[in-house]
Amino acid sequence: MDYNRCIVTNLHTHYTIMILSHPHHSTISRQEQFRLAKQALSRRDRGYGLIATGLGLVLSVIIELIWLQPLLKHIPASLAIPMIALVIGGRCLIVGWQRYTFHRRLQTATTIAHATIIDCWIESAFDGEPGVIAWELTVTRPDGRQMSLRQADLIDPALVARWQASTAPVRYLPDNPAISTLAIDLLAESIRPL
Repeated sequence: MDYNRCIVTNLHTHYTIMILSHPHHSTISRQEQFRLAKQALSRRDRGYGLIATGLGLVLSVIIELIWLQPLLKHIPASLAIPMIALVIGGRCLIVGWQRYTFHRRLQTATTIAHATIIDCWIESAFDGEPGVIAWELTVTRPDGRQMSLRQADLIDPALVARWQASTAPVRYLPDNPAISTLAIDLLAESIRPL
């Protein structure tokens, strides 16, 4: 295995993160790895928690404004906190709904293409140190132009060392290739047995 070292600055503390990259694939920059790993983690979230949080905040603000505001009208800035909570709740609802609709659309993705694996690594910057596989999907748009997208999914960290293939099957929506995922059921030939 090939170990890459990266110095990360966190306010006044410097520490080294070990990144385990697969030696058979071209290693991408640490910044690109981190961006793709964050994307893979957020893609895994279906948005239910954000929707529930957003609804809770918005409803609590409505209740506060209806029942408590007449009691608090003499306190300066009594509307500031509810308005901040309303903005945060609204943002949670929007992001949660985006993630929810992403996963709903992902369930309808049936087009399969073989994407080039650009890297496969264990991400030590996140809890649980998930395995991440990144690919570049190149598709032809309806207007005939080629489009390339770099995306990633989380995989079992034990699979990183066993990964053999330079391509992987990816399911995507032809009208929006950004909605794509690894075709897990078709991956058996890409993994070396123990």
